[in-house]
Amino acid sequence: MKLKSLRVLLVSSVLPRNTTGGEVVLHRHLSQWEALHLVIATHHSQPVNSENIVQLKANSLLNRLNHTRLSRWVHDIRQCFYPFHNCNQLRDYIQQNQPDLILTVAHGELCWIAQQMSVQLGIPLVTFFHDWWPHLAYIHDWTQGVITRRFQRLYQQSQLTLCVSEGMRQALGTHSNAQVLFPIPDKSMIVTKTEKLTFGGKFKVIYAGIMAEIYSSMLQALYRSFQEISEIQLELLGPQPDWSKLVLEQVKAEGVYAGFIPRELLTNKLSQAHALLVVMSFEQRYKTRMQTSFPSKLVDYCQFGKPIIIWGPDYCSAVQWGRQYQSALVVTSPLEKDLVQAIRELATQPEKQNYLGNKALDWAKGMFNPEKIQQQFVDSLHDVANLSKGGQEVVF
Repeated sequence: MKLKSLRVLLVSSVLPRNTTGGEVVLHRHLSQWEALHLVIATHHSQPVNSENIVQLKANSLLNRLNHTRLSRWVHDIRQCFYPFHNCNQLRDYIQQNQPDLILTVAHGELCWIAQQMSVQLGIPLVTFFHDWWPHLAYIHDWTQGVITRRFQRLYQQSQLTLCVSEGMRQALGTHSNAQVLFPIPDKSMIVTKTEKLTFGGKFKVIYAGIMAEIYSSMLQALYRSFQEISEIQLELLGPQPDWSKLVLEQVKAEGVYAGFIPRELLTNKLSQAHALLVVMSFEQRYKTRMQTSFPSKLVDYCQFGKPIIIWGPDYCSAVQWGRQYQSALVVTSPLEKDLVQAIRELATQPEKQNYLGNKALDWAKGMFNPEKIQQQFVDSLHDVANLSKGGQEVVF
């Protein structure tokens, strides 16, 4: 029999916040779970809107060094050896309260503490694997092997692993209880049918997400390619990118970049688009990240029943999904002119637009349905906790 209520201790550098990426995924899972007693262990002073906090005290010397030229070396130490946090309060809490599970995200430095507490105190560990953290960590190249082995050891020592994609599960290897759990979309975005598309005026394509770092050059090149095309309107939504002041002024003045907007406005914007764009990096150094990640925006996009366009390499998880299920317009050329041409052709094909919109809606009702994803999450954690209790039903 399953536990009717769970006491879960979250020990994670990724915290449940209604923002973007892993934070919003965690927020959606935990905020929707009524039969949950959640306690959060963190070193952040104001992490989330929660009264149930266990403070972790970061090492003051390493904190000071982290703001110097030795910063990368500090990250080497914390990622490859030990974070050197004061965990006395956390250890006391676990020993006194015996939570049913420790939950963590394989990102940052607190996942290593979650792993250590689980092993030392015998509490089952559940770990989200959203990104290939060894390639995201701010560390020297020579430490990549160390952190990769540690990342894989965290995978093996978790009683349940929640992998964001099949590519992530395959990259991490064999595990007795590894599941693919897609990013959970926003329940408020659910649509029941595709809106009738209008074919007059400009064909609007929206990209919502990160525009800096690995996607910066791709999106800037795409913006320049669309400047001379009057029948297509590109709109970019998200945190301010690391572009030059001149380019930022241009995209704002032209109405291409609308900034990072509240979720209610974002929902309204996306519902007015003709197509929604997903971008994955072509750079070889990011190959493992593209193979293992699964963009949460893709899952959110499907809720609108709009055609989805995926621009990325053959090997990335999003392209493979689009091709396998014929659920998206896929462009695998790194040349922005080829993407522009594919979008121009789509803009003249109403039947294809309706087909792709309906395919997206099918996924929103099926595998990407937030209620189904949430039920898988809750059931999986109950199963792990119930197994650790010897199959006995416990009510709190």
